[in-house]
Amino acid sequence: MKKLTSILLALCLTLALATPAFATKFIDAHGNEIELDDSLEAYDEAVLFGADDAARKRETNLGDLWTDALRWFAVSGKINEYFEEDDVTAGNNAVAVDADHVVALWNGGNLRADVAVGKFGAAELAQVLPYPNKVAVIYMTGAQLKEALEAASQALPYSESTAAACASFMQVSGLKYTVDLSKAYDKGEAYGKSWFKANSLGRVTITEVNGKAFDEAATYAVVTSNANFNGMDSSYIFKEAAAANEKSAVTTAVVRDVVWLYLQELGNVVKEADYGKAQGRITLLTAGTLAYAREQSIEVDGKKVDFVTYAIKDANGYETNYVRVRDVAAQLNGTAAQFAVEWDGEIKLTTGTAYTPDGSEGKTPFSGDRAYTADAAFTKVNGADTALDTILLTDDNGGGYTYYKLRDLGKKLGFNVGWTAERGIYVESDKPYEG
Repeated sequence: MKKLTSILLALCLTLALATPAFATKFIDAHGNEIELDDSLEAYDEAVLFGADDAARKRETNLGDLWTDALRWFAVSGKINEYFEEDDVTAGNNAVAVDADHVVALWNGGNLRADVAVGKFGAAELAQVLPYPNKVAVIYMTGAQLKEALEAASQALPYSESTAAACASFMQVSGLKYTVDLSKAYDKGEAYGKSWFKANSLGRVTITEVNGKAFDEAATYAVVTSNANFNGMDSSYIFKEAAAANEKSAVTTAVVRDVVWLYLQELGNVVKEADYGKAQGRITLLTAGTLAYAREQSIEVDGKKVDFVTYAIKDANGYETNYVRVRDVAAQLNGTAAQFAVEWDGEIKLTTGTAYTPDGSEGKTPFSGDRAYTADAAFTKVNGADTALDTILLTDDNGGGYTYYKLRDLGKKLGFNVGWTAERGIYVESDKPYEG
């Protein structure tokens, strides 16, 4: 009996080691049932933004992390053991360019959920990417890479009507690029249901690749997904480049697994200092790239106050006003809607706290109309990352200053902003935002 008991215990131990103690079942977007490894665990110090189409609109910190994981996978050599047997037999068992020519691209439509502050695991990443994507490497010339980004950005700026087509917008690692939205995308042949091939290039400028000058004649290794390799969304140039270079390959590595490997490389902690906000890899130059200086009289609790504002115009000529947050804080100081403003590399707003002036109130660092970019900055409001509608104005030395949409401040900080023909723009500190 003792011998039989020992055998049974040994068998139970073997089975316990062979399978995870807990394994969540997950149905991916293709209907496949997969088993998630519940032992995977990491910690996030800041919200990683993917919900509400965030990565289809602009660069996000989640897009930065995701593409960094893919580029690290290639540059570190970890990718080498995941090439298919046929590729290895043909001598294709490593990335065939130097590290400074390796970039990663990931379409924003495949980042679908936020990762909240705190502990997270495989289930959370499966919500971000509910597809069984594999890592692919595509070799492109610089000219092809530029066209790929041009086509991927064709539906910007994001709106309800362009949301589906904006799925192709590329988050990146290893390069920086600018999209000039003041220029129309030159549509060529239709490609799929929502996209067009580029008839000519003019919107996208690649400003650097891994800290070096971009070279249209150079060959770059683009680390991405098998879906882009096969020409998904606007990725016709990916498909053409992959077909033209026999070293281009789809590996056996599952993208979510690669992200976990990278998280382990980070010590299983996504630090706010590294990924608390987008890192400035993508610049969107908004249509009508001038912000117009205005001396604006705004009623604050029944009293007219002169603000220096900047207005931008949409395609129909409608103007939206933006203000310095310190100017607003100074006028609301001592009211029910008072808030403090701090800056330590990012802007922090704290409601219910008195504002401390710094002497810049009511002044501007420059005068006249200024070039701007649509910023949509994430500002800390009571310690939480909050998406606020902003524009970034540039001075003559290339410095940047953030101006906020007044209504957005009212909505997020708890005071009312309105407009009538008789009163003009008005602010009410003792009323919640009414919309």
